Amino acid sequence: MGLPLYVSRNGVLIPPSQASVPIFNSALYGAFGVYESMQVANGVVFEQGAHLVRLARSAGILELPLPASLATFERWIAEVLAVNAAPDCTLRLFVVGAENGGEVTAFIWPQPTVAYPPALYAHGAPAITFEGQRFLPEAKSLNTLVSFLSRRRAHAIGAHEALLHHGGAFTEGSNSNLFAVIEGIVLTPPAEAVLSGVTRDVLFSLAAENDVALREARLAVRDLPRWDECFITSSTRHIMPITTIDGRPVGDGEVGPLTRRLMALFEAYFAQATAREASVLRR
Repeated sequence: MGLPLYVSRNGVLIPPSQASVPIFNSALYGAFGVYESMQVANGVVFEQGAHLVRLARSAGILELPLPASLATFERWIAEVLAVNAAPDCTLRLFVVGAENGGEVTAFIWPQPTVAYPPALYAHGAPAITFEGQRFLPEAKSLNTLVSFLSRRRAHAIGAHEALLHHGGAFTEGSNSNLFAVIEGIVLTPPAEAVLSGVTRDVLFSLAAENDVALREARLAVRDLPRWDECFITSSTRHIMPITTIDGRPVGDGEVGPLTRRLMALFEAYFAQATAREASVLRR
C-alpha cells in the first residue's frame, strides 16, 4: 500500500479517507490557509525548525492562529512519520482556517519522494516566462492559482518550470526561488517580493562561507539576455540548473560553473546535516 497510510489531523491519526475539508470551509473558497513541504531523508526532516518557523510566519501574515505550538507540531510530525514507516518521503503540512467558528485544523501526511530526472541536473531544465504575481508573496498560503496556471502552461509545452514576472521584473518560479548569474555575481530577487524558501536561505549561508558573491537584486526582464547562468531552488529540487528560457539558451546553454559549485556545496551540506541528525535519532 502506498503513502500515506495515516494522516495526522491536529495530532489524531486518521485514515486518508477521513482527511477532508468541507466545501463550506473558508480554505476552499478563500484560500485561507498555509502549508509547508519538507524533505525527509533517513528519518530526518531536513531543516524542520526553519520550515516550522516559516509556517508560523506565513500564518501570522494571514492572521491565522496555529492550532498548536511549534514543539507540538514537531511531535505530530514524528508520530505521523513513525506510523507510516516513512524514513524517506516528502512531508506535507497544511493548516486550514476555521469553519463557522470551529477549530483551525492542521493536516500532516507523507508522500513518496519526488524524483526528478538526472538529466535535468546534468544538462539543465527548460523554463518559460509567465506574467503574474502571487498574492501576499511572503506567505506560503493556499492561494496558489498563479502558480498553478503558470506551471500548467509550462508543462503543456514541455518546460519544467515557469518564471513569474510582474512590473518588468522577475520574482520567482511557480514553486521555486530564482537565481541568475551575471558577470560572476549570483543574483536573486529581494525577499520581500518572493516566498523565501528554506533552500534559498541555506544557500545564502553556504555562499557566505565559501566566498561566493550572492546578493539580492531586482532582476529586470529586459536584462535576461545578460544572464550567464540561471538556476532554481526548492525543498524537493535542491538546486536545479535552468539552461533555456522561452526556447532560448541562457548564456552558452550549458550548466555554468557557479551553478555546479553551488550544487556541490548544497548536496554536501544536505548529506552532512541529515547524517548528523540521523545519528542523534539513533541514540
